Amino acid sequence: MNGFVIGAEKSGSGKTTLTTGIIRALADSGRKVAPFKCGPDYIDTRHLTRSAGHTAENLDTVMLDDAAVKQIFAEGCRGRDVAVAEGVMGFFDGVDHTDFKGSTYDIASTLGLPAVIVLNAASSSYTAAAFLKGIEALSTDAEIAGVIINNTASLNHEKLITDAVKHHTGLTVFGSVPKQAEPLVKSRHLGIATALETEEEYYAKCAGLAAACIDINSLAALKLTKPLTKTAGACPVADKLCAVAFDHAFSFYYEANFRELRRRGYEIRFFSPLKGETVEDADLVYIGGGYPELYVRELAAQGTMLDWLREHALSGGRMVAECGGMMLLTDGINIEDEFHRMAGVFDAECRMTDRRQALGYVRVTGSGHLNGLVGHEFHYSMLENVREKYLFTLEKVTSKARSEDGFLKKNTLAGYVHFHFASNPSVLDFILK
Repeated sequence: MNGFVIGAEKSGSGKTTLTTGIIRALADSGRKVAPFKCGPDYIDTRHLTRSAGHTAENLDTVMLDDAAVKQIFAEGCRGRDVAVAEGVMGFFDGVDHTDFKGSTYDIASTLGLPAVIVLNAASSSYTAAAFLKGIEALSTDAEIAGVIINNTASLNHEKLITDAVKHHTGLTVFGSVPKQAEPLVKSRHLGIATALETEEEYYAKCAGLAAACIDINSLAALKLTKPLTKTAGACPVADKLCAVAFDHAFSFYYEANFRELRRRGYEIRFFSPLKGETVEDADLVYIGGGYPELYVRELAAQGTMLDWLREHALSGGRMVAECGGMMLLTDGINIEDEFHRMAGVFDAECRMTDRRQALGYVRVTGSGHLNGLVGHEFHYSMLENVREKYLFTLEKVTSKARSEDGFLKKNTLAGYVHFHFASNPSVLDFILK
């Protein structure tokens, strides 16, 4: 199997734009690309899906053990020609400074993915070689295949860096990308705009940039240094229905969660809360995260949909809601002191703030079957006027700081944490009991 992972010195170096472009350019050349995103990010994953025309998967060695990551990788590679993974933050940035757990390096080492480093050349030249020597020195268990130079100011600037890299490291320079006049993708408070909000022109521009500036054929020829693990068998014939909220307001999901549900015999059917859609015969309703705060007026106007969610929950129907999904199930959302009524399953309110309230990996404690579940949280809202009992405590993986989270009413489970079902198989047993 061929494949590689694209890393960088830090966030903001151009990984997403270049990975998006490389994937689309490879797909345009007729190759079947298996796209992946390292870490917990669900926004980039959707962009990579759009680029490849094939579902992207998350690879995360903090939420999952190595065996689960290898299984997800093998499933994603099935029937494809080349695997392309976008890294997370800086190449060694993870949750532990000793073994770099959870980093792009960790993923490369675990899966045998050759690493291609995006080097942000802005305001530097020969020093680039020293940076790459440092990357090589710490990469004891991963192959550094080469480099892509980004943000060059001129052809002379490109030559200075290329000559230094080749002389001091011997690494392959797969291409050089000139500085762009303006960012190709829009951003907002939680990061880049979602794939659902992004025009096709963005992907075409990224592909054109990659095809013109990068040797995509040499990248596609890179081979994994470890064999793929054996994939699981086919999912059983579905005999149950899971309704999944999916639209501009709710689109943050891990693809592996859908696979786990299919393995439990569930058919996945998407519905749009923004359009007021309901799925009356659903055995399970799954509402992921997203940007409900951007669409509160539209959501508040969908009375039939909100009534259906409340009645489904209060009648004992199974439901799981994460972050933005939980916000939809509260009494309402306050934005700039304007209250927007939601489904009212849980007796609590959400308030949007102008600063980040939580970011990072968390481990569930104090809740029986859910203990040990590792998830991720990232939100700008906060709960207030809470008249429900919290279900569990979240302990940050890196700092051990604790906070209360999670509600359970009959068979409806909700909280800020984004669950990865494969991090603890008993979580699905708890949800589906």
